[in-house]
Amino acid sequence: MARPRKPEAERRSRTIGVRVTTAEAAEIAERAGAARMTAGGYMRRRALGQPVREAAVHRLGARERVELHRIGVNLNQIARALNSGASAPAGTLEVVERVGELADGLLSGEGLDR
Repeated sequence: MARPRKPEAERRSRTIGVRVTTAEAAEIAERAGAARMTAGGYMRRRALGQPVREAAVHRLGARERVELHRIGVNLNQIARALNSGASAPAGTLEVVERVGELADGLLSGEGLDR
């Protein structure tokens, strides 16, 4: 079954041309690829002030993805216990903050302090 046609007001039928240098085109293509978007979709979202998230997790190696997943599982278990009325051991807040810093480092591509 075919997808229903969009109303005329919602169709993207207009084209806007933009001239860029070879280096600029490469930069746009790289950023769009990192966000798993087409160059046109990336440029449209940026021009309209809409957020563009880089798919940083896909840049991570298999080992880093497994470790990040394990951290998420542990945080979920902590949250579930706290939501069930358990009290947090001393130092939990500091550990959770450090985990957030490490995850930010992984997702931004920066090196981690070990």
